[in-house]
Amino acid sequence: MTKSPQCHICIRECEPGISFCHRRDGFGRLISDNIICAINYDWLHDKPITHLNGNVRVMSIGSWGCNLRCLGCQNVRLSWAESAETPGFKEMSPEEIVDSALKNGCKGICYTYNEPAVIIESVEKIAATAREKGLMNVFVTNSTLTEKSARRISKCLDAVAADIKSLDDEFYYTYCGAGGIPDVACKILSCIKAFYNSGVHVEVRTNIIPGANDKNENYHAIASWIRDEMSDDIPWHITRFFPAHKLDHLGQTPTEALIEAQEAGNEEGLKHVHIYPDKGCDCAKDIFLIGNSDMPDAHSDHCCCSKKS
Repeated sequence: MTKSPQCHICIRECEPGISFCHRRDGFGRLISDNIICAINYDWLHDKPITHLNGNVRVMSIGSWGCNLRCLGCQNVRLSWAESAETPGFKEMSPEEIVDSALKNGCKGICYTYNEPAVIIESVEKIAATAREKGLMNVFVTNSTLTEKSARRISKCLDAVAADIKSLDDEFYYTYCGAGGIPDVACKILSCIKAFYNSGVHVEVRTNIIPGANDKNENYHAIASWIRDEMSDDIPWHITRFFPAHKLDHLGQTPTEALIEAQEAGNEEGLKHVHIYPDKGCDCAKDIFLIGNSDMPDAHSDHCCCSKKS
């Protein structure tokens, strides 16, 4: 008889003793809790979440580890890390994180930079403390939680910035290191729909990579899924790819491709389709990495994923 998976946090559902994200022990339990590797004080629209509560200041935090291996990852030092020592880290309790957010004039906390799905136990504790102090909670994700995990963490969240990179499994296997996850695109869509059905504010993001997911049929498929399975009122954010990591040989996404995607979204009846010629992912590349520099100025803006085209 096949042994059932031990970890049900994400759609990899790793078997006992195997932790692709390196954040789980042999029993599927989170290791290295309260570890923060990146901090910034930026804006809700940077996530992007642009249709909720205005453009308020948020405290963005990240840890290390991810359940994908995206070839063009802008946050590779965090996401591909196999231990906290690689980027540097600091232990911060939920109370310390919330206090820092409040002292720096933030209205919420954003869980981003690495994939927060792999540390949802930490997110839950921080988010509960944040809510007690009147702060909102925002989750920036590659949308790889199981439906059960999405429903679980939704209880703590106000908004989710959810990735749909493609509706093609082969794209995820080739460009995102999603090997070993059968029906990966379908599972990603199920995760996002679970967030939506849980009543969390959802906005969708697609980063267009030249020669990869930049097909017109992909744009239409994503837009029609958003419309049919959620609502035509769900914002769709189309961002530009900037060369990075193992895809540094590619060029930036042509502006024409962004416009084509936007037109497809409009044709499918979506009411809020936004393109970002100067913005890619929610990136931690040039901001504060614990152990490598002093704390950032709370009133400075470091948007390392906004670059000149």
